This record gives sequence, structure tokens and C-alpha cells, in this order.
Amino acid sequence: MAQQTEPLKILSIGSPLSELTTLVSKITAINTKHGPFDACVIVGDLFKEGSDGKEIGGLEFPVPTYFTVGQYPLPQLVKEQIIKTGGEVANNLVYLGKSSVLTTAQGLKIACVGGSFTEEGYDTIGDQFSPVISKDSISAILSHPILTGATANPSESLASAKQEASALPSAFQGVDLLLLSSPSPHLSTLSPSYASSGVSLAQSAPPLEEVVRRAKPRYLLWGDGEGFWEREPWGWTGPTGKEERWTRAVKLGALGGEAPTGGKKARWFYAFTLPPQTATSPLPAKPANATPNPYVMPSTPSSSSTSSRKRGPLEDQNYIFGGQQAKKGRTEGAVPPDNYVCKICAQPGHFITDCPQKSNREAKDHSKPPQGYVCKICQSPDHFIKDCPQKDDKPRGPKQPPQGYVCRACGIPDAHYIKDCPVVLEREEAKSKRKELGPAECWFCLSNPKVTKHLIVAIGSETYVTLPRGQLIPTLPKHIAQGGQKPLVPGGGHVLIIPIAHHPTLLSIPAEDAMSIISELESFKSSLKACYASYGAVPVSFEIGRLSGRGGHAHIQIIPIPQELADKVEESFIKAGEAQGLDWELEPERALAKVGQQGNYFKVELPDGKKMVHLLKGNFDLQFGRMVLGSLLGYHHRIDWKECSQSEGEDKEDAQKFKKAFAPFHS
Repeated sequence: MAQQTEPLKILSIGSPLSELTTLVSKITAINTKHGPFDACVIVGDLFKEGSDGKEIGGLEFPVPTYFTVGQYPLPQLVKEQIIKTGGEVANNLVYLGKSSVLTTAQGLKIACVGGSFTEEGYDTIGDQFSPVISKDSISAILSHPILTGATANPSESLASAKQEASALPSAFQGVDLLLLSSPSPHLSTLSPSYASSGVSLAQSAPPLEEVVRRAKPRYLLWGDGEGFWEREPWGWTGPTGKEERWTRAVKLGALGGEAPTGGKKARWFYAFTLPPQTATSPLPAKPANATPNPYVMPSTPSSSSTSSRKRGPLEDQNYIFGGQQAKKGRTEGAVPPDNYVCKICAQPGHFITDCPQKSNREAKDHSKPPQGYVCKICQSPDHFIKDCPQKDDKPRGPKQPPQGYVCRACGIPDAHYIKDCPVVLEREEAKSKRKELGPAECWFCLSNPKVTKHLIVAIGSETYVTLPRGQLIPTLPKHIAQGGQKPLVPGGGHVLIIPIAHHPTLLSIPAEDAMSIISELESFKSSLKACYASYGAVPVSFEIGRLSGRGGHAHIQIIPIPQELADKVEESFIKAGEAQGLDWELEPERALAKVGQQGNYFKVELPDGKKMVHLLKGNFDLQFGRMVLGSLLGYHHRIDWKECSQSEGEDKEDAQKFKKAFAPFHS
């Protein structure tokens, strides 16, 4: 990993909001007058909401410029360019990713977490472009070696790793810049300037607290709208007990957009110099306006910095009233804010610790049940159920159902609930004993020697693309003659995209692995779409996600259909679903997020990118997706893949034809 050896000049700019010509002009002017700068970083939104991304065409940036996703989605055109180039959107303009750490050739370490925070969105699985902070994006950055303190090069010897660890204090193991689209909590804590800053931290993102603590950034930069604020620096204590690293937090106003009514735009740029900081560098001097670290709470008001403890992730309860005062540091008899109400007496004017009724509440006998309580075993009001003398006399075993109840499994009335039915219990026992197929026996695991490797057309680092056995599209003259749409794509074009690692569904992939797998899968989908388009076809993809399937291995099927049939696909799935009693979710992505990693689902992606989702509740025809598209294309006779088998030689010929057609679109 490159190490910084010389001072670096950095320029940071707040949300351009699609005014990219102005952005390039401003960077050029500042670089000419105050540069040269080694890097420029964008915080906030590079593009405004609803932008088509065409503003980027033909632009060249004078300084290497980096950005992450803001609070608005990136334009589709820009996402496609990122996937195509690996991150470069225009000359010298590079997308860092949604949650990542980049070390430049000069040794500058830039970390970023893009997007905004909501409780609902945090539990979703987002892709690398999602403008929502999710659990997987936080896990990804927290597991980076720079934030964990792990050795970046796993091939280093144990001796050299120990030597490096002993020479490098932990306070130096951090990043230089941390770019955020939303603020971290507690930035206002202990800051004298916050009250008059005019900046709001109402939209702070709690998961970022641990990111800041682990990253120990030298500069924390964010932009989430109007307003400029430069917070006082705070320090990070190293093993010596001295503050060895200082963080400066800066919120930038927006470069783009309209100025506020009756005023001018807040300051939208901030330039600074980063001196080298290594284990041999002298400790940086303490800034004159430094404050205690808002991310480390003293154990007592008089504790020294060496006896402080770190708060756990999201431990918001250790701070009160916007982080202005620590609970343990509160002075007895202090007056609370105007909106504070004591939880004991429901009166304002004093904290709960100073409430005159506090002693009465503490003296209350909690060993006896409250008025109106009745023990559910003996119906006595004198004791809790846990203290009931008849507790041990209560009969054990399955609860008897009410009269007239009929078990739906065995049909016997008044005997037992269905969960206690011997038929159900026997079925569950047999299910638990059934042997699951391992990767060595899985059709899709490359470690299985029986995998049809002659059908594989492309292999990435996380996924691979293959033609299926018995594809829906006919390619042999004798099969084409049986009817239906003529194939447009050489080799048929019906493919599967399959993760190399063994996972039952795409949703079940652990968060730490999901981002790289899904990102590569989407890249393959984009390439396939371009390939199909060159032959007048569009893609329709579907996935059957079943956790209980014996030996299941996640995969999606993608089938090319003629462009003129694109607007008939959705109607075909709706009608076929009605015939089989399937219901489609009104909000597909929300439905998938709700069921999470344990969900079973059928998911379709239409040619225009719209998604359809049915949550599996019972029996489901595994040939449903193939049946719908087979009917649309006139391939009724090819719905069962077993009826479409070919010789290995014929399969190889199809694979070679499609591989040749696909190659120009995926390097």
C-alpha cells in the first residue's frame, strides 16, 4: 500500500447538483490560483434529483476528482458508465463506490459512506448505487483492513506484521478523508460553535458513529444541503496516552442549486494541506480551539483522557439533548431544557435524578402484584405467576384445543392442535433428517466434476454465465421448424448468471459478500442487455428463490425476446399468475426487504427494468417463468427443459456461437 511521503493539497466541494460545467470551471480557477491540488473530493450530490446524467458528456476535470452517491439516485447513464469502466465517469472523475476505502498512488486514504439513513432502509440489501445507508454497506467499510487494523498484505510474514504493529501506534491507523452524505451523530457534542452555526443535524445517521470512531479521519467532510460549518477539532489518544491524531469536521454548502431567498449561497468549497503522518513523524500540535472527543465519553467528570471508555456503536443514550452534556458529567441541581419533563412526576423544572418523588418510587414494594393482577394458574391476586404454589402442579404437555376443533393435517376432531399432530411431527422429523446436497454434488458449483463446463460462456471473480441444459430458445433446424419465434441471438442467448459461491438464494447471501456478488451480476446483466440489443432483442430475467430447495444454488435466468414483444411481458405474467392464484406485491423491493434473508420468492425483471415479485407461500410451479415466456414466444412444446435436450456437441456449438456474440460486450 502506498504511503504518503509529501504534503498533499486537497480541495473539497459541496453538492454541484448537475451544474458540472460550473464545477469544472470553479475547480480550474481555484487550482490555477491556489494549486496545484493533488486531489479534489465532492461531498453531497454530484447530480440533482431526476437528472439523466447527460451533463457529464465531454467534460474533463483538471484535478483527480472523487465522489460517492449522495441522497439522490445516480442517473442510469452514469451507473452504466461506472459499470463499463470500473468507476471512471469522465476524464479524471472517479466514483469511489457507496461504501469503500481508496488509497491513491500518493498514499492519500479516502473513505466514504454515501446515502441517507432511515430505519426501514437500513435493513435492506442495497446495491453499490443505492442512495440509502444499509447494514451491508456499513459492514463492508467496518471490515476494511484500514479500519480493523489488519495487515493490508496477507502474504506478509508474521514477524514483519508484528514489527509493523509495534512501530505503528493505533492512532495512526486511520484514513485521511471520510466523505459522508449524511452527518454522524454527536458532532454537536461539546462544540461551542454549533449553537450559532445555523446547521441542523436532525438527519444524522446513527450507524456512522462507529465508522467515525474506527476510521479516525483527519478530515470528516459532509454535505447534505445548505449551510457551512467548521467544527472545532478533537483528538484521538494513542497507546502513549497522548493525543496523536486530530479530526477536523467540515460541512459544506451546495455549489449548485438556487441561493436561499434573500441571501447568498453558503460556502461551498474548502481547501487544506495534509502533511505526512507516519510512525516516525513528530506528534501534531494540539489545535488552540480543540474540544474533548465527542465520540469518547469520560467515565467520571474528573477522569483523565487515559481512563476514558469508548461508547459502543449507536449508544445514543449516553448523551442527551443534542449531545450537549454527558449524563455522568451533569451537575447536581442543574436546570434541564425547557422541553424536558420528569418521567416520575411528569413536571418540568428538574431532572429525574432530582425529583422529590424519587425516594417514594424507590421505596415502593415491587414484590407484590399491582392492583387488578390475577395469577393465571390459581386466579389469586396475592402473588405473581412465577411465585404460584400450584405452578408445579400444572399439567404439562400439549394444550387441548377447544371443542369442535378439527386438525387440518389428520382430520381428527377435539384431539390436538395441528402443531402437535403426530402426522406433522413425523413430517418435520423426516424433513430435518433429509440430507442436503453439498457443493460437491450441486449442479451449479464449479467444484462438482459433473458441472456442464462446456456450456459456460464467461467467468468473473464472483459469478459466471452459462447456457442452461435444454434452453428455451431452439437453435437446431429441426427444433426451429416445430414453431414459435425464430431465434434472434446466435446460440439462442438463454443464459443463467450464477454466483460461484454456494448460496441458496440471492437474498440469503451474507452482507459482507453480497455487494461484490450483486455488483458483478448487475455488470453481466448490463452486458447481456447490450448484446441482445444488437440483435433486436431485449432481456427478461427471473429468479426462483427457495431456501428449502434440496441443494439449492442461487441463479437467475435471462431470456432474450424480440423488441416488439417487450410491452406484452408484464401482462403475460399477470394473466398467468391469475390462472394459478398468484398475487404480485405492490411494492416489490419493499416486500423483498421485509422478508429478508429468510424469504422465499419469485422475482421477474421486465425489459424496462420494472420488477415483479410474488412471495412463495405454498406449492409453486418451478417451470412458471419458463411457461410464461414459452407461451409468449410460441414455444409451448419447449416448456419442460427435459424435452429440449441436445447432444454435447450441439450444446458446445451453441455455447461457442453465443460466446463469440457476447465477447464484444463483456471484456
